[in-house]
Amino acid sequence: MDVSADGPIIPSRRAPPPKDLSPSQRKIWRELVAAVDRDWFSDVTPLLTELVCHISYAREIAGAIEQVRTRLAKAPVGSREEKTLSRQLASLMRLHGRQSSSIASLSTKLRLTPQSRQSARRADQVRARTGPRPWAGWENGGA
Repeated sequence: MDVSADGPIIPSRRAPPPKDLSPSQRKIWRELVAAVDRDWFSDVTPLLTELVCHISYAREIAGAIEQVRTRLAKAPVGSREEKTLSRQLASLMRLHGRQSSSIASLSTKLRLTPQSRQSARRADQVRARTGPRPWAGWENGGA
């Protein structure tokens, strides 16, 4: 056991999923929580809950999109059915886009995206190793 000047380090438990989530949403919760350090989600349960719901909804909408696409492929060209299915598909695609935007926004706020995990110092180190910028030196006619 590690002991520092401040005392022993006691690992915390991972946050359990809220009871009001569906079984599939609880699975998403556990996957997200398991992917980061134990204390990553302190005091952000409402945001994480919303992220889980948006991921779940996006998956459901994606399934509906595939069903409509399958039906649309079998519909006669120019038929009323084709037009109806095309409108349904367009609507589902818009809904999926909104879910994706919400997922991206919440993921950034919860610091789950690669860009939010990288410190400014680390970004400077990576930039220094990548070599000169392709446009460097072009300001003076390429000299």
